[in-house]
Amino acid sequence: MAEGQGYEPPQAPDSASPPPPPGYAPPQAPGYASPPPAPGYAPPQAPGYAPPAVQGYAPPAVQGYAPPFVQGYAPPAAQGYPVGGYPAGAYPAAVPPRGLLPWALGLLILIPFPFVGGIASGIAMAVSGGASRRFGGAARENARAALNWGLTYLLVSTVLLVSHFVILSTLTADSPASGFYPIGIPITLYFAVSVFHLALVIMGMVRASGGKIMHVPFAIPYLRA
Repeated sequence: MAEGQGYEPPQAPDSASPPPPPGYAPPQAPGYASPPPAPGYAPPQAPGYAPPAVQGYAPPAVQGYAPPFVQGYAPPAAQGYPVGGYPAGAYPAAVPPRGLLPWALGLLILIPFPFVGGIASGIAMAVSGGASRRFGGAARENARAALNWGLTYLLVSTVLLVSHFVILSTLTADSPASGFYPIGIPITLYFAVSVFHLALVIMGMVRASGGKIMHVPFAIPYLRA
């Protein structure tokens, strides 16, 4: 038999290997992963640790939070709130012309200048009355009445004032007058007619402001209906 060919070393007698000591763990090969924990096992958590939020979890609503607007949803209308505009009658209707201005201009007689106020009020009433006649209804009638009276008062005032100065110049041509009358008769009549004119103007303003028609039957009818 050749030397070294088919040689087997002698084996030790068959015997069991001794058990490992307590706590001994065999070495692991590189890349070895430890087995997963047993089902239901949870590792201990550090104090103050909060688990991550679960997907789909919604925190409670904060006070004052308004839900998102849903398409097609309309909130209920407040009680008494008009939908689609202002309620009827929210604005006062326009007051139609009533012919008040021609009568109000008769107050120009109160101008503190002798004889100027009377003449100015008569002219103003006539002019304003003629311009206000384009309106219909009560405005036209009040304007016509104011125009007729304004021209009547203007004519009477002019006649009385002219008469006063004519009488004054006639009676005092040779000697000065000894008394107020008879020279002062036209002036007295003028002031009486002026007071009546003022009362008539106030009455016409009151009636015209109430939408009524002021009639002056004794005025000269320069303009007829």
